[in-house]
Amino acid sequence: MKKLYLYILLFLLSIIAWIFYFFHWKEAIYGEESFAVISTVFFSSIAGIHGFYASNKDSIFLAIRCLFNRNEKVYVSLSYLLKIKLKGSNKYLMVRGGKIPNQYQPVGGVYHKFSSITEKWNTWEASEARNDPKNSDDLRFFTKKKHLPEIRKWFYSGKNREIGVWREFCEELIESEILPNDAFRTIKPEFVKSHEASLIKRKGINETQFLIYNIFCIHLSDEQEEALVTLNNSTPMTEKYVFVNEVELDKELFIRNEKEYQLGYHARYLNNNSPC
Repeated sequence: MKKLYLYILLFLLSIIAWIFYFFHWKEAIYGEESFAVISTVFFSSIAGIHGFYASNKDSIFLAIRCLFNRNEKVYVSLSYLLKIKLKGSNKYLMVRGGKIPNQYQPVGGVYHKFSSITEKWNTWEASEARNDPKNSDDLRFFTKKKHLPEIRKWFYSGKNREIGVWREFCEELIESEILPNDAFRTIKPEFVKSHEASLIKRKGINETQFLIYNIFCIHLSDEQEEALVTLNNSTPMTEKYVFVNEVELDKELFIRNEKEYQLGYHARYLNNNSPC
């Protein structure tokens, strides 16, 4: 970012210098030398600005926004959501959230980081979002806005972090005994898309946030499909899980037995984004 400021400054100065050259310096003793210097500065600044664009072309608007209030504190969360849908229906499996009463949400969670990220972590001036030794590896942290373009680029590289989705699937569905272990020894997740929420402020949360959700569709075997259908037919809602439809995903709420329940705001991202 600092280099971009420098390139822009040099570009503006070279434009001013061109004006002076054509009106005052062109016929001067050192006219040719002045022309060479101005040309060098001008084209160097253009090359620098182009290099910035090339390295940030996938997040150019984010990079530009991060030029302002660069030291603003930002909350970052890098996670994945699992779309688990009953075949031939519009019913989605949600699990009970642990933070907000009466709220359910998609299966999934925050990626974990590895120790190989330490150098980058320090460069980003990152600090853990919560003092929780059990989740100290979570990619949920605070940083300064100026580091976001680099963090975004790093995240999509897949380096220094967890890339699988089995851990949360197992914790939320198998270890909780919602789904039978014998039918779900393995799963087939297909990456669908990434959804970004850049520099947003959510209702009731007084902090700027940068969120990325990788969305995966879980392809079920016949045995797994049967287990899911049996679960829905026997008990479509418990304290641990619920099946909801697409309309309820969009509304971020559902009603059962005349009682209203909330869905995590990110549940809507599962809707209409994959063939499964």
